Amino acid sequence: MDIELVQSTVSKVLDEMRLRPIPLGVSNRHIHLSAQDYERLFPGHPISEKKALLQPGQYAAEQTVTLVGPKGQLKNVRLLGPLRSVSQVEISRTDARTLGIAAPLRMSGNLKGTPGIRLVSPFAELELPSGVIVAQRHMPLSPRDALLLRVSRGERVAGG
Repeated sequence: MDIELVQSTVSKVLDEMRLRPIPLGVSNRHIHLSAQDYERLFPGHPISEKKALLQPGQYAAEQTVTLVGPKGQLKNVRLLGPLRSVSQVEISRTDARTLGIAAPLRMSGNLKGTPGIRLVSPFAELELPSGVIVAQRHMPLSPRDALLLRVSRGERVAGG
């Protein structure tokens, strides 16, 4: 076996993989619900997939809610699936001003000390005690893609 040929071939393949485009998207306001909160808002109605997202296994659901804050409301906020262990709402800074809440800039899942909000579905209302954030920019990558791109969790990257 020619070691130099193998190394050269592997290097070329990895270079080609690193040059392939990475799909990126801008995430609009949305909500993730726990199974318990989903059942309270949509009793007896199974979650239904509307459209697959870029992240494997995740999807935009048909179901939407209205977010109600002290100063305003946002209608038709899309539920993303699958259901999670903890409910959270991701909005923009402009949305936070519209609602009248001080949502902190955070990575998804970092919910300690966040404000709550009222959620309204066609069937019920629910007061979420916490979980509203302005989502920090991030690139969801598989471990394989992160390895190929030579980036690690939490690392800041910039385009060129």
